[in-house]
Amino acid sequence: MSDEKAIVVDYVEPMGLPHMTIDEDGDAVLLDIEAAKLQGGDYGSLKLARDGHTVLVPQPSDDPNDPLNWSWRKKHTMLALVALTAFLGDYGSACGIPTIVVQGVYWDMTPDQVNYAGNLNVIMLGVGGLIWIPILSWWGRAPVMFWSTLLGTFFTLACTLTTSFTVFYAFRALMGLTLTAYQVAGLSVIKDMFYFHEHARKIGIWVALFIVSPYVSPFLGNFILGSTGHNSPIAGNWRAVFWMVFGTCCLDLVLIVLFADETWYNRNVPMERQPARGSRIMRVLGIWQIKNHKGYTPTLAFCVKRLLSVFIKPVLIPCMIYYLMTFTWSVGINITSTLLLETPPEAGGYGLNPTAIGYIYFTPLVAVFFGELFGHFFNDFLANRYVKTHNGRFKSEARLTPTYISTCLMIPGLIMVGQALQKHLSYWVIVFGWGMYVFGVILSSVALSAYVLDSYPTASPEVAGLLNFARVLGGFTVGYYQQPLGLAIGFDVSFGIQAAIVGVGIVIIIGLQLYGSKLRARGGPVPKF
Repeated sequence: MSDEKAIVVDYVEPMGLPHMTIDEDGDAVLLDIEAAKLQGGDYGSLKLARDGHTVLVPQPSDDPNDPLNWSWRKKHTMLALVALTAFLGDYGSACGIPTIVVQGVYWDMTPDQVNYAGNLNVIMLGVGGLIWIPILSWWGRAPVMFWSTLLGTFFTLACTLTTSFTVFYAFRALMGLTLTAYQVAGLSVIKDMFYFHEHARKIGIWVALFIVSPYVSPFLGNFILGSTGHNSPIAGNWRAVFWMVFGTCCLDLVLIVLFADETWYNRNVPMERQPARGSRIMRVLGIWQIKNHKGYTPTLAFCVKRLLSVFIKPVLIPCMIYYLMTFTWSVGINITSTLLLETPPEAGGYGLNPTAIGYIYFTPLVAVFFGELFGHFFNDFLANRYVKTHNGRFKSEARLTPTYISTCLMIPGLIMVGQALQKHLSYWVIVFGWGMYVFGVILSSVALSAYVLDSYPTASPEVAGLLNFARVLGGFTVGYYQQPLGLAIGFDVSFGIQAAIVGVGIVIIIGLQLYGSKLRARGGPVPKF
């Protein structure tokens, strides 16, 4: 049985109560019959959660193959796979951060030149996401998970074994192109398996894993370099770091083969006309989807058209701009702090060895943990409070409230890091500021992801892919100017500018909370299959 056992009740809409709907594409969603003061009657029937008053949105079918009806264990096994597969994208991308100095010695290049491969990998995370979006809806969730991970695993192996920087450069791009798939697919799978009132918590788990991923590989990579190079910044074994990433990809691939399943379920097809599910492994390989494609899944042309349609929605573009304005600097801190912490004191750095830098990477890991722990309960508290004070209804704009808290953390966090780097303050100042910023980033990421999903629930692949593109576009560009700009005008000034940009971003949030509902109505619905 599902973790949310359905209870069926009859209801009528009381006289004088504004029209409320359980249609998730509406402007407001009925989530609580108690708060709405609905009484029994003959208007129709609603399926409720086992608490007896929370409306299940969408209303599940009676089909046991419907992912909404899967058992708690199967749903959360799949959620763990989704999070792990999304983890691989930035995990593989950031593994090159601690290795650039060692690779520079190996290929007789400067660290900045070696980092060009990393910058290309980052932009391909965004481009790849846009490519996978139509395929995800056209072919299916499970085959995209399997084939993107398989290809990414082979491309990681090529990066690990090559002796040519040109070959390394090319395969680093292909790593990003393939391993990014589930950074955009996660919202779709969460939408397929979980009900509206569960989204924020499940999104938090998915977001936490892929936000922490660009810190985990440098964290472990620095310890590997320290142990293999006797803590010399130029003598570690960079291939061992990439072997670590390859091993993680292989582990995920094995788990996909053992436990993954297709979560797409066409609710427009009656239960008696649903195609036989057949073998799970055939669904993972994508063979079942090909056999049952006609009339059950949208065409590729339709999927591309829908992506373009979602992109021009008046709510999506402001969300993308806000995410770029706030998330970009996490990449900048990652790059700048590592380089300056490793730079000798006589050259203006901290002179820390790889092992010491590895310990400093505990900072973002701890910040993500506490950010997810806080948001896990706080998002539900805000949603429940809104529902109880709005006659049982919920509007998407209520999801954005945590961004005010995140802004109050990100701004001083960035300022502290900039002041510490410029004035050579204790690295503990960097640690504290970095932690504040990352804590804020995870709060705003979950809030924004939940907002766009609630706004356009039938376009979950598209909204996730477009947010991901905005995120990595900022990360790609900052790699080229963060270090030179800081050296030219001072890191205190450059990080101060970044903090100001984050502050300006809150104006977008205010605008969305005031006018988001009208903008969504003006933009119209997403094309449906």
